Amino acid sequence: MLRQIIVHPNETLRKTASEVPLENGLSDEHSILALDLMETLESTYPLGAGLSANQVNQTSRIFVINLEVGEGHFMRQYFINPEIVKTSTQTITDWEGCLSIPDQWGHVERFKSVTVSAYNLKGEEFTVTAADFYARLVQHELDHLNGILFIDKLKSRIYSTQELQKLEEKKSASNQTDNVQG
Repeated sequence: MLRQIIVHPNETLRKTASEVPLENGLSDEHSILALDLMETLESTYPLGAGLSANQVNQTSRIFVINLEVGEGHFMRQYFINPEIVKTSTQTITDWEGCLSIPDQWGHVERFKSVTVSAYNLKGEEFTVTAADFYARLVQHELDHLNGILFIDKLKSRIYSTQELQKLEEKKSASNQTDNVQG
């Protein structure tokens, strides 16, 4: 079932999500929430690549990722009770946006790679090492579960989608000029 994505300044976005009980496996309630998160995320394509429970007004430690890994091919992952267990020393600053903060973009510094431990829909623990955009996405969604938004970590001012598109067009035109050989 599609869930409504809440937007800033909804107070749920600032709450720390509660750990999901897994002693008896994943409950039907949490399983449905996780599946609904993925369905809701998929409905936002191509805008969204990750969605946390906080963003649909729930405070359970669950987020999902639907990362395009090739044209028409996606890596779908469910993260229940995720935690970062290792980070790289190298960081990268790049653009970020958020489905809960529409039409807003800014530069955020993130670790280049992270290792995350979490549980899947079957309640089985797994560990994954993510790098580059995948690592950025995992860190962004995990921040949501801790009540942190990308606007809290900005290294630049906020840009609208229109401003960002103009910047990207200028950059593209500049790169084409730089590549002309005479």
